[in-house]
Amino acid sequence: MLIAYAGRFAEDDVAIVLVTGAAGFVGSAVVRVLQAQPGVQVRAGSRRGAGVAGAPGVRLDVLDPATLRPALQDVDAVVHCAVGDARTTVAGTQGVLDAASGAGVRRMVHLSSIAVYGAATGRLDEAAPLMPAGRGTTYAEWKVLAEQACAGSGVEVVRLRPTIIYGPGSTLWVETVARRIQGGHWGTFGPAGAGTCNPVHVDDVARAAAAALDAPEAGGMAFNIDGGTPMAWNDWFSQVAAAMGASPLPALPPGTLRRRSLASLPFKAVAGLLPPVRRMLGGMLLAAPAASEVALFARAATYPADRARTGLGWSPAVPLVDGLAGSAAWLRGMGLAA
Repeated sequence: MLIAYAGRFAEDDVAIVLVTGAAGFVGSAVVRVLQAQPGVQVRAGSRRGAGVAGAPGVRLDVLDPATLRPALQDVDAVVHCAVGDARTTVAGTQGVLDAASGAGVRRMVHLSSIAVYGAATGRLDEAAPLMPAGRGTTYAEWKVLAEQACAGSGVEVVRLRPTIIYGPGSTLWVETVARRIQGGHWGTFGPAGAGTCNPVHVDDVARAAAAALDAPEAGGMAFNIDGGTPMAWNDWFSQVAAAMGASPLPALPPGTLRRRSLASLPFKAVAGLLPPVRRMLGGMLLAAPAASEVALFARAATYPADRARTGLGWSPAVPLVDGLAGSAAWLRGMGLAA
């Protein structure tokens, strides 16, 4: 692999790429993919500084400039995968951009999200307007603010907007769904679960990040990254259940999701303050979707990745059946699949 935007490299030179959040779900996949690319030396940045997938680790806190400066020494490009709360997402992204600019980094690949489109429905390509950032109180607003920071940076940034990222290691869209199913708390929800699930495998997202490093005309652009297999959320729940060897899911009344979400609010508030209460109510709280999930499961929206195919030379490569099989194998290791 040759990082094409930086034409100063000769064919036998090595490009140094720093991956932030390298110990995380997406970051570790990016490290694995880049490690397999010729001509790339990967630095795995994380708070603990541990190595990842054979790549040497470097201690990095995106909110601490004192760790960013040494981590970015001699770095040619950054893949920014660090996730967290509002400060990590917004101020952390700004900190990485500032430090990268000061270090002379030419390109950064920023892992954003389709959450930036908000509650819009229909076919949403990269020309669709982003939701207002508002007061920055929700995850979607944080992601919008982080993208705005990228647009005002002195670094050439490629923004990737993945859809629903799944695969081994997916806490939200694989493990949590599996625990809900295993606990007998989940089913299909009729119209309340008929919104569009747009899964994309984590390895395909990592491949898109690698492609974004090597696409000379991609600087300053945003790209949807989608697996190309849209389905109803009801179907996603059923396919996860089948992959983990569970019984077919029951059809639950459409109002079940909203009722559970609303009924759980006072218990969630208490459990947040008292960990023993959270342990005692674990099953009930797991069954209760957040309000954002209720809205998502009913939202009909797709996010075409045509621009990524032409601008990055990328297309999804992991078939859904294989991605689910790998996810089920990971679940079996935790006792969550037959």
